[in-house]
Amino acid sequence: MDQRKRIGLYYESYSTLPAFVIYIQNLVRTLLLTPDERKPCLVIMHLPDSPVDELKALNYPFIEFYKLKNVYRNVMKRIVNKASRPVLKRNLLPFTDPGFPKNLDIIFPYNFRPEAEYVKHKIVWKPDFQEFHLPTYFTPSELEWHKQYLDDLSSEPLALVLSSQDSRRDYERYYPKHVNDIHIWPFTSFLPEYKHIDVQALKKRYGIEKPYFVVANQFWPHKNHLNVLKAMITCLQQRGDFQVVFTGKQKSSRDKDLFSKLQQFIRHNGLGAHSVFTGFIQREEQIALMSGALAVIQPSTFEGWSTVIEDCKALGQYVLASGLSVNREQIHTGVTFFDPYNYKELAEAMLQVIGNPPQRRDPDYIKEIQQFNQTLCQTFKL
Repeated sequence: MDQRKRIGLYYESYSTLPAFVIYIQNLVRTLLLTPDERKPCLVIMHLPDSPVDELKALNYPFIEFYKLKNVYRNVMKRIVNKASRPVLKRNLLPFTDPGFPKNLDIIFPYNFRPEAEYVKHKIVWKPDFQEFHLPTYFTPSELEWHKQYLDDLSSEPLALVLSSQDSRRDYERYYPKHVNDIHIWPFTSFLPEYKHIDVQALKKRYGIEKPYFVVANQFWPHKNHLNVLKAMITCLQQRGDFQVVFTGKQKSSRDKDLFSKLQQFIRHNGLGAHSVFTGFIQREEQIALMSGALAVIQPSTFEGWSTVIEDCKALGQYVLASGLSVNREQIHTGVTFFDPYNYKELAEAMLQVIGNPPQRRDPDYIKEIQQFNQTLCQTFKL
């Protein structure tokens, strides 16, 4: 065969961008399905605290690791460049890493670092366009940064990966004259080993005593937890034999008081006995709880490509999902859609599930993983 293609992958840490960590791990897992003679060599460019051991445990046969340097630590360069940018429209002294890999064929996701300029095939990744849909959650400077970034991106002939056709419609609506080659990567999920977990012990630990639903989202405003609580009030008017288990980090930079306001709402409406909050838990425990639930609720008012829905597809678990166009694109069976702004619709769907629990289905999810593998091979020209 020709010389093995070398693909540089930026690998974040759980402290910076945890979702990106999972996406890159799943990308590597997907490439494992490629025949050995076509597998690329992966050069993992990681931060000091990136979970490289988790990637090494995947036993990908052609892989290298490079720890990125903090090129912005040079104080003199920062002072000079701050003065030069308004005049020259660029950094006079580029922030570069002399040890950066020099022989890459492809880099993903390209983030405009100057060391990567030489790479012939640069692939940018934009998970969604939340800044257009939810601008109130961004500061004016953040919105200006996003605008400048997209202005620059749309005018350069770079490959652009989006997660859904819904995102593609967004991009082409806001940037109809873009010159990018667009690729749609509907990311798939790889479930961790979870069947060894004692679910009964897990339920006892968290005080889950009744049939339950799971909401597996971080506590951000657009994740729409309040609508779930309102739906619970309506459900409890007819029957009380259920709980809702909420997993996820309970802090939000977009509304620092959100979790406390939800707790106050629960106390005021007597929902305490029916609400369980686990906080951020290990992924295998979260999946075990999702697997044992009546159904999983995905109530968001905005999504790019929902990891929660993808996990449910892999589990064969039933989903009550907000009727966003991206959700309708992502899942077609084993789902009931509801208006994310109408808690009564969600309550009706919950009552239907409680009274007539849906049959678990065989997901046959490997077909979707294989399709994603084909998509990667087409984009990377393997």
